[in-house]
Amino acid sequence: MTKLFTTRRTLVAALSSILLLAGCSGKHETPEVRNDEGTAANPPLSSSLKVSDANAKQQLVKGFSALESGSWRWTNGNFSALLKTPPGAAQKGATLTLALVISEAVLKQVHSQSLTASIGGKELKTEKYLDPGGHTFSADVPAAMLSGDTVSVDFSLDNSLPPSPSDRRELGLIATAVGLETN
Repeated sequence: MTKLFTTRRTLVAALSSILLLAGCSGKHETPEVRNDEGTAANPPLSSSLKVSDANAKQQLVKGFSALESGSWRWTNGNFSALLKTPPGAAQKGATLTLALVISEAVLKQVHSQSLTASIGGKELKTEKYLDPGGHTFSADVPAAMLSGDTVSVDFSLDNSLPPSPSDRRELGLIATAVGLETN
């Protein structure tokens, strides 16, 4: 009986060693996880992005509609973006920019739109738009607001169009890019 037990123990140890060696015979690569759209499931965050970028959707946290014409998105009256804090911004501060278009159709109905940006409930700047077309919203961000790896920027409009029977979306402004640059 002891001989049989010893033989089994030796056999189990030998098989375990063979399996271990066979399983670890070379370099292993971790496969990249991709979502249904074929983009990386957890791509690195960016401090500056076009809303059309393949990985932008994960950073367009709230209030952005689907991509249109391959380059822009409607926003709601309140919308947020998560941005990576750029290198050196925690010491020098940064400049927030939002490339946008004020829609003539929306402006005809609301007459003006004021856009406010804030971080952590602290207002950075408000800018009023009276003319349709392309604009760049720009605001200084103090270094003290940029101490983490990422920052959530909240935007709000004083006037937007509510959903209607012809368009179920709330229509604020058209966004094309958002970003933070170190000062």
